Amino acid sequence: MAEPKAAPETEKKLIEDEALETLWELFEKKDEVGLEELISHTKNRDTVLGMEADGLLRIADGKVQFTEEGRARAKDITRRHMLAERLFVDVLAFKEDADLEINACRLEHAISPEVEEAICTLLGHPPTCPHGRPIPRGRCCKIYARKITPLVVALSEAEVGQPYRVVFLTTPMMERLAAIGLVAGSVIKLQQKKPSCVLTIDETTLAIEEEVAKGIFVKKHEH
Repeated sequence: MAEPKAAPETEKKLIEDEALETLWELFEKKDEVGLEELISHTKNRDTVLGMEADGLLRIADGKVQFTEEGRARAKDITRRHMLAERLFVDVLAFKEDADLEINACRLEHAISPEVEEAICTLLGHPPTCPHGRPIPRGRCCKIYARKITPLVVALSEAEVGQPYRVVFLTTPMMERLAAIGLVAGSVIKLQQKKPSCVLTIDETTLAIEEEVAKGIFVKKHEH
């Protein structure tokens, strides 16, 4: 059965949201974004130009900038998309493929602010999406509200003696850790936290500094 077609106003908002997400990603890479560059990425000139009239963008001298309203909306939709990706990958074990992107796009428009915060808390306030891009911080991240026990935590916060599966890493030492087999999907056990973190992976015992452990995110491993 075909999906019901969105109402015109709803469809317009969805198209604008995609353009705002695109602009947010472009600004992650550079300080200035050209109007034609944004139009090229969105492939929708009318939408981009119309967003200035809607108070979402400022266009001047061939450059485009967010308005305050536009930036807030872009941050919100980008955050929801990235949290959806983390949920699908970390909890539901989706592969990083086209289906992940499609499902994340659907979920980002469907969740309420309360559900968004619950997902973020469940995942342990992840700093990056599965592709390594920084997830915009939300209110729950700033005040560290933890209404439910996080599913994913930094290794520095893990329990000694409990087996964990590595979910993702954000430490600059990723390549060095990968060389000894500590990668996403590895099963490890934390032996001690002080004065340094000592863990075992397969038959190897490894000692790492606490700052490195803060960039290794894990969840409890079910036997």
